[in-house]
Amino acid sequence: MDIGTSFVKAAMAEVHGQDVHLLGLTKVPSFGLRKGSIIDIESTAKSIDNCLSELERLTGIEVYSALLGFSGVSISILNNHAVIAVANPTYEITQEDKERVLYSARNLSLPLDKAIIQIIERQYIVDSYDGVKDPVGMVGSRLEAEVAIVVGAIAAIQNLQRSAQRINLHVDDLMYTALLGAESVLLPAEMEMGVVLVDIGGGTTEVTYFEEGSVLQTSVLPIGGEYITKDLAIVLRTSMEEANRIKEIHGVASPEMAKSDMVVHVHNIQGKEAREVSQQVIAEIISARVTEMTELIYAELKQFQCLNRMPGGIVLTGGGAELVGFAELMEEYISVPVRVGLPENVKGLPPDFNRPQNAVVLGGLLYSARQRASKQEESPRFMGLIDRLTYWFKDLFR
Repeated sequence: MDIGTSFVKAAMAEVHGQDVHLLGLTKVPSFGLRKGSIIDIESTAKSIDNCLSELERLTGIEVYSALLGFSGVSISILNNHAVIAVANPTYEITQEDKERVLYSARNLSLPLDKAIIQIIERQYIVDSYDGVKDPVGMVGSRLEAEVAIVVGAIAAIQNLQRSAQRINLHVDDLMYTALLGAESVLLPAEMEMGVVLVDIGGGTTEVTYFEEGSVLQTSVLPIGGEYITKDLAIVLRTSMEEANRIKEIHGVASPEMAKSDMVVHVHNIQGKEAREVSQQVIAEIISARVTEMTELIYAELKQFQCLNRMPGGIVLTGGGAELVGFAELMEEYISVPVRVGLPENVKGLPPDFNRPQNAVVLGGLLYSARQRASKQEESPRFMGLIDRLTYWFKDLFR
């Protein structure tokens, strides 16, 4: 599930071997969130319930649990490093050694209002040999791990958990939405060489830098597509619903892209008295906010110090990426390649669903399928990292 400021989305799939087959995807308006954070638990719970009810009707399958995407301005990534001595007398690194060094890597001092959401393994170092992806079976006396730790506000995590509890939905896992989006729209080669994923949602924009196959930095900006809609509603003196309709059908990112002879009929707040507005005027309203958003994204990239380390350029996704011309405007402003990220690798995906706005919810299916396959390959006595993360997550609510 992707629980966003503007919409709640849910998707269900079957896994056949390596293939993920979509069974259904639903989307309903979201209430109770602002800038990605829950401000009304009851309204959020009702939105989640409405979305799941639609999915159950569509698939004929009752839903008891789900993976939830989590975001918000409290999100940050901390990079940490840990080292242990290999316990085996033969110096062969075991799964237990790997688990010990990962457990050590998560022990860092956090503010009292913060908690770990995810731990991502970046690389292992065996006796000073770096770049190791899986050290199990190698020989060495010293094992190091470099990890990226996704951290968020405890209150925000608990509010999402309690919204789910209101409708008796068990939270299988909690994942940062930028990483779920990356599952469905980024190519392995891009993530290895250096790429930035920009996910423009309704209330927030996530800017995340990947290199050497792992996430390095992220930032969540408190601005998204809803701000464009609000600007249109205010200037055109119309409702948010009408403004959103105009944005989706007639919106373009810059006046240069507008048709000079196109006229758009705009209804007032009461839904009556349609008046005519040129697409040029609409484009000027949109352009001001899009330019501001692009400037903020550029400022984050400078803060990341990655502008010269991203041959993969920028992959633009989320509902905001569907605005005509946004990618082109961003490419011109930042002077790096920009492409629109569409979900990949989900079988049975209707063309109408193959849209940037579905990147997170479909990425969640791909992530879950990959984790399931990984668990099936593990020894029954081995508790994987994702299992321990789930226990740490549950500790927050005891």
